[in-house]
Amino acid sequence: MKKTRKRKEKRSPIIILILVLIVVVFVVWYFFFREKPIVVTVVSRIDDYNYYLDSNETRIYKKYYKELEEELEDNKVDEKKYAEIISKLFVIDFYTLTNKLTNQDIGGIQFIHSNLQNQFMTDASNTIYKYVKNNLSGSRKQKLPEVNKVEITNIETSKYENDNYQDDSSYQVSLKIGYVKDYDYPEEVTLTLIHEENKLVIVEVN
Repeated sequence: MKKTRKRKEKRSPIIILILVLIVVVFVVWYFFFREKPIVVTVVSRIDDYNYYLDSNETRIYKKYYKELEEELEDNKVDEKKYAEIISKLFVIDFYTLTNKLTNQDIGGIQFIHSNLQNQFMTDASNTIYKYVKNNLSGSRKQKLPEVNKVEITNIETSKYENDNYQDDSSYQVSLKIGYVKDYDYPEEVTLTLIHEENKLVIVEVN
C-alpha cells in the first residue's frame, strides 16, 4: 500500500506539468498563431448624403474621400467637382479587389442608384468579382488588382433619358485607371451620373 501511494504522489506533479504545458501552448497559439477574422468597421460618415468610409479602404480611396467630405461641407457644392470625386471613388473601390473579403463584397455600391444596387451586386458577383476567393480569415494568397491611380479624361453634362430615369443635367465622366500590377483589368471606364434627391448617383458603367 505504501509503494502505491508513493507512485501516485510522483505521477501527480508530472500530470500537472503536462496540463500546464497544454494550457500554455493553447494560449500562445490562440493569441499569436491563430488565423484571426478580419473585422471591417465604418470609421467616418457624411450623414446628409449617407456616404461612409470603411476601415479597410486603400490610401488613395481615403485621399479622395477626404476631398468628398471637404466638398460637401461647403455651403455651395461645386457639382462638377462632386461628380468627379464620386466617379473616382467608385472606380477605385469597384476595381480594387485586394481588400474585398468575398465575391459578394462589391465595391462602390454606395455610389450606385438605390434602385439599381441589388442588380448591380448580382452582375458584379457573376463577372469581375466571380473568382475572388474568401478572405475572412486574412490568409488569402490570390493575386488581385489594386487601383493606385485614377484620372478624369473627360466630363460632360447632357440630358439623360431611358425607360426608368430622366435627368436634364446628367454627367458623363470618362476615367483612366492605373493599377499596382497589371492583371488585365479595365483601364478605361465611362460612368453616367444622374440626380437622386440631393445626391449624384451612377446609373451606367461602360
